[in-house]
Amino acid sequence: MFLFICMTNLQLLIAKAIIEEEGLNNVELLFIGDAGNGKNLCYLNKIKPFCQHVSIEGNAKKTSILKTLKRTLYAKKIMMSYNKRYDIVFFANFHVPLIHHILSVISFNEIRTFDDGTNNINKESVMYLDSTVSFTAKHFRKLMGRKYHKEDVLNLDKIHYTLFPEKSNIIEKKETITLICYNSENSGTGVVKKILLGTVYSDAIDKKNEVVSLIHKVQSFIDTRKIDYYIPHPREMSHRFDNVENINSELIAEDIILLFLKQGLRLELYGFNTTTQINLSNISSIENYNLKSPLLKQCFNHHLGFDFNDVEL
Repeated sequence: MFLFICMTNLQLLIAKAIIEEEGLNNVELLFIGDAGNGKNLCYLNKIKPFCQHVSIEGNAKKTSILKTLKRTLYAKKIMMSYNKRYDIVFFANFHVPLIHHILSVISFNEIRTFDDGTNNINKESVMYLDSTVSFTAKHFRKLMGRKYHKEDVLNLDKIHYTLFPEKSNIIEKKETITLICYNSENSGTGVVKKILLGTVYSDAIDKKNEVVSLIHKVQSFIDTRKIDYYIPHPREMSHRFDNVENINSELIAEDIILLFLKQGLRLELYGFNTTTQINLSNISSIENYNLKSPLLKQCFNHHLGFDFNDVEL
């Protein structure tokens, strides 16, 4: 019996690829995210035929009072419909406390992880933050039901599936997983379209009072560069920009872009250190540009070592 825990659409695609590559049966999947998000439901439906049981649950509510105990109770609640023992548990977010609590309320023989987008290869990302917990704090949390922490999971991890085998990863026990295979030999008519990939702007800014400034910068960039299409981030659907076609689709950016390529277009992709650009970087009819700005957190300005053009926002 195998359990996958996913928190993004990309993770669902990676989970599906692992299931197919490893030939796994008896799979259960837990998705932690927004049940009202159309993209989530779309990609959950794509993986359902490979699973015996699938459910979607919200993330644990943020609280400062008895949060460890409350997370333990929540983990027990959402796992009530699942098996109690698994051969292997697969997940990406090894740093997320709720996953530690879920691991604490089930039994398993093995842990395997996979990439959470570029977070695994970006040394400025949240995954690389020091998360040292004192012995006293660990003991108290264990009494409240939490047996595992980030370093425990990393020590137990047997295999890490990565989209970026050539890059240094926070987990080095790597096995390559491929999501996109596209034959671009005959693509590209000479017609070029410019696409801007959005981000979660409240997460991207260096200071929270600069969201409006960042939005204004993005609008100015759209106007100056004459961007044709804007694809919002799956968790940032509230911002619509002027003078550009805002694409509202249940498909993730990679699938939308592949549809454009099938029309024979050449594309300029602009983004904020996005996994989408890296996933499509081997396609000759795509030229990639990374957006940089003093308004952004360092992890967004950090160079990941790919041959992209840097552009000031």
